[in-house]
Amino acid sequence: MAAKPSQGGSSEQSELRLVILGNGVDKNKVVKSVLNCENLTGVKVGQCLLHQRDQAGRRISVVEAPGWDRSSKQQTPENIKEEVERSVSLCPPGPHALLLVLPVKVSEEPSTHEITAAETHMELLSERVWKHTILLFACDEGVKDPQIKEHIRSTEKILDKCGGRYYVLQTRAWESPTQIHELLKKIDDLVEENRSDFSIQAELIKYKTQEVSSESDLRKRRGSIEDPPDLNKDKGDSGEKKETTEADKPLEDIPKIYMEFKHFVVILMGVVGALIGAVAGAENGVSGSVTGLVFGTIVGLLLASITMYIYTHIYSLSLKKPTDSRVNSG
Repeated sequence: MAAKPSQGGSSEQSELRLVILGNGVDKNKVVKSVLNCENLTGVKVGQCLLHQRDQAGRRISVVEAPGWDRSSKQQTPENIKEEVERSVSLCPPGPHALLLVLPVKVSEEPSTHEITAAETHMELLSERVWKHTILLFACDEGVKDPQIKEHIRSTEKILDKCGGRYYVLQTRAWESPTQIHELLKKIDDLVEENRSDFSIQAELIKYKTQEVSSESDLRKRRGSIEDPPDLNKDKGDSGEKKETTEADKPLEDIPKIYMEFKHFVVILMGVVGALIGAVAGAENGVSGSVTGLVFGTIVGLLLASITMYIYTHIYSLSLKKPTDSRVNSG
């Protein structure tokens, strides 16, 4: 980007892009001072205001972000937080500097809550924004030096983060050429320090992408713990196959059970027939018992064979029907 050296030794940009953050009418006071214009005609973009003005041969673009809650970040609506984040994208390719406005009121002491809220809201834009930030104390009319110094002391933590850069803006500063010149010089010095053409927007996008990626990974890991995968759903047919296989096991064992049962029946009937024959033939002596035993055994075996033949056919038919229906339904 083209630059022209100024008498102060800093590099004055042919274009200057700024974002003003903070609360209420105090931001508006800063915009008027930077643009050296009391009657602003900004364009509303969402809840931000975009101001542009040619001044001393260069184009100055100022984005005025919406005000946040003065007490805490948690009290600020989500849509306002989103607008704060979006503000850096409204002066492409990104702002050269950010001006964080803190009000200094005659009747108010420095508020720890307000200072903490300012710090946490700024970090919506990542920790990296501090090296591109100037803290502006916007003073009401009648504010005395001791009160200003007290406010500066109360913001020691923020000042450490932004390299001690601050400026005290008195009331109606846009009517004071000296204040306007000092403020713009401080901004130009910061731009030069950061090599002029730095784009906070690009760095912010990178930061947010990493943040979203980390949150996505965390949600995936958390989801795998809280909502374990349905193994039966994932395996699909394999679960059904397992169920079918387990159901088929009794059918596979039927021939073995049947053979064991057949042998048992034959032996039982043979023994029963032999006992009956032996008892019946005992009246004729030993020879009668032997004859009865042989005859009874033969009769018992014949009866067992007939019984098993009938049982086999009836049992086989009763098993075949459900088996065939299961095969057909598959």
